[in-house]
Amino acid sequence: MLKTENSGFLSLILGSVKYKMFNFMASIFILLILSAIMEGHKYGYLVLNTTSTIVFILGIYAAGRNKRNVIILILLGLPWFLSEWIFTKSPETIFAGVLFFFFITGTLTEHILHSEKVSTDTLYGAVCVFLLLGLLWASIYGFLEYISPGIIFVENNADAINTLTSNEIIYYSYTTLTTLGYGDITSLTSEGRIISVLEAIVGQLFLAFLVARLVAIYTANALRGKSDS
Repeated sequence: MLKTENSGFLSLILGSVKYKMFNFMASIFILLILSAIMEGHKYGYLVLNTTSTIVFILGIYAAGRNKRNVIILILLGLPWFLSEWIFTKSPETIFAGVLFFFFITGTLTEHILHSEKVSTDTLYGAVCVFLLLGLLWASIYGFLEYISPGIIFVENNADAINTLTSNEIIYYSYTTLTTLGYGDITSLTSEGRIISVLEAIVGQLFLAFLVARLVAIYTANALRGKSDS
């Protein structure tokens, strides 16, 4: 009896490895949680960078459905990834990170839209895309603030300089994406406001298109099943 239970548990653990999207989704959730818990700790950067490495690898594994995609993802993500480890951030490496998140989000979205059936992989992939949208916009905010401090969150003048942490920018991005809008962090510039509005619109449109697509796939499969029977 013990042998059967052990083999069943082992089968569950090994079987979960097959779910690329689930592993990627779980890694993003863990990164978001740790970014809040570990920020400010003495060795927090080691934990966060290690987790980011896992997200980077699992992201390529999930979205790299062909050799071309893998090469593009590595070329875009490697500069950003290495800069996080060796503390050599620059506009170029941050922009490469923006492109990495943009490409991986687009690739996974295309995969979902071209799915012929609603599976757990499709659903996990949809969650991954939604989470990636928040990270994508956070990277955009971070890039713009890096090249022009104050362009998003504070009026660009010498008397008003604000330095938000990465976790605060991520927090702002997700509250905007989900249209919660708590108001504790707001954009005070016209550029920041229009970018924030675009993020909120994209978030709502994605959910609308996703539900419509999943319903269409499910309905088509149900009708196909009835005709075959």
